[in-house]
Amino acid sequence: MKRIFSILLALALVASLGVGTAVSAEASSTTWYVVEGGAGDKTGVSWDEAVADIQDAIDAADDGDTIMVAAGKYDAFLVVGKTGISIIGAEGTTVGTAAWVSVERGPIVQAWSMAAVKDSQHIDIQGIDFDGTALSQEEVVVGIAFVDSTGTIADLSVENVSGTELAAGVAIIGEAGTSVVTLGAVTVRESMAGVIIWDAEANINGCTFSLMRPNGGFGVMGSGVGIVIGIPGEAWWGPSSVKVKGSTISDNDDVGIYVCDHSLLVAGFNNIVGNEGLGVLNDGGQRVDATYNWWGHASGPFHPTENVGGRGNAVSNDVDFLPWVAAGVVTRVVTDSTVDARGEADTEVGVTGTATITVAKYPDNPADEAPPQFVTLGKHIDVYVPDTDQVTEIEIRLYYTAAEVGDVGEAEQKFFRLLWWNGTEWVMCSDTGVDTTLDYIWAKVTRDTTPSLDDLEGTPFGGYAFSPGVPQPWCFIATAAYGTDTATEIDILREFRDVVLLPGRLGARFVSLYYATSPPLADFISQHEVLRTVLRAGLVDPIVAVLTWSQGLWLGTRS
Repeated sequence: MKRIFSILLALALVASLGVGTAVSAEASSTTWYVVEGGAGDKTGVSWDEAVADIQDAIDAADDGDTIMVAAGKYDAFLVVGKTGISIIGAEGTTVGTAAWVSVERGPIVQAWSMAAVKDSQHIDIQGIDFDGTALSQEEVVVGIAFVDSTGTIADLSVENVSGTELAAGVAIIGEAGTSVVTLGAVTVRESMAGVIIWDAEANINGCTFSLMRPNGGFGVMGSGVGIVIGIPGEAWWGPSSVKVKGSTISDNDDVGIYVCDHSLLVAGFNNIVGNEGLGVLNDGGQRVDATYNWWGHASGPFHPTENVGGRGNAVSNDVDFLPWVAAGVVTRVVTDSTVDARGEADTEVGVTGTATITVAKYPDNPADEAPPQFVTLGKHIDVYVPDTDQVTEIEIRLYYTAAEVGDVGEAEQKFFRLLWWNGTEWVMCSDTGVDTTLDYIWAKVTRDTTPSLDDLEGTPFGGYAFSPGVPQPWCFIATAAYGTDTATEIDILREFRDVVLLPGRLGARFVSLYYATSPPLADFISQHEVLRTVLRAGLVDPIVAVLTWSQGLWLGTRS
């Protein structure tokens, strides 16, 4: 998984450097190779310069350079006043020492840090694992610190970061919005706090913060907290803003997510479970958004007045937690593979390309009722993809059982489709169908479909079937042309759909696209008598005539 995030975030960094404060596209960049003990073997690595220490490469690097670090044990490093530097570690790259760094923010004046970034832009740290075991007797310890800086931290672990007074696996600290950092696939374990965000902005995707077991500290920092947003105790600077998606915050000594200093939190599609105190503690003065999370039990989080029957992780006041999801959230990073979330959400997601996929299951319909021509199967899911730059197609497969479909026979099951909530109404996916042999409803999502890849930002999908009690929405345009949905000519169109089109994947795809695009046109046609006449005589009647003439042929395809 290290290499996946290395590729994704390195490409994202290159794209970001092409705008605004970016390095000139004409400037040449250098790839530095760092290997423990010397220049080493160049095999399999494209590099221009070789050194023995990460800090040496940073000091020598120009803006826009890449530093590739071979497996081995290295000392702490500091990045100051740089732009566009990528530091990418191979599998087995570790840092276990710290350097004394001036921070001068909030309660932290100076700290021992294993990696620090100050006054820098677009710094990318990937694939390097940090172990603070040897530093536990120091007063203030930080695994990775970004101070007045922007960048990414991805595909790495930070463990055993504790101090006698204050410590955090990751610290993002700024002033007046100077620090904006994205964390992806970062694991922090067995530390005093997982990540602290002070007067800064953070986007956290697919991370894990668990088993915070401090050996000292004061206030909330001495209690074992997964994520701390704002500085507890007093308003040191302005509020922070944090989004947490597809992550696990679990089994911490006290609080999962602590919010203070009027900070903003949006936390969705996370597993917030097993924290011994509260899953989310809001001490910040305004409500925070913690909807659509898994709290460890189908009854939701416990709150003494708002959800007294909840058996999941508890929440404080001023936390919006309704609705919650019905089972554990699954987050995986895959390349040309499938995310199997059948156990949690009856869902598989096939990915062409590389992406982080989060799948969640809703306990019931999270939006308005579907259009009247559909009946629900009572299955609603969410597929959240924070970055689709390296994806060409995603196929969602929602499985169903005989018990769930009830009396719906196999012949009627061909009407199953996935619908997507567009924020206003349920609409049929433009490329959707059903596999009645393997019992799943599918939808393919690309940049040109409805929904598109860019729409996978946290909106539901649902399994629905055409209602047998309502005229089927097959002949929208034909109905408009004839002025009624009971015309005998429409019956043969419906029969052709059922016998020839729906059983095949391409035919089902055409039908779904037709359903998704034709209603507005049909509505317009129905209001203009001349158009109705021209359409009926010039298009629909000839199609009906051909289907009637050939009916014996295509009815013979019925098995």
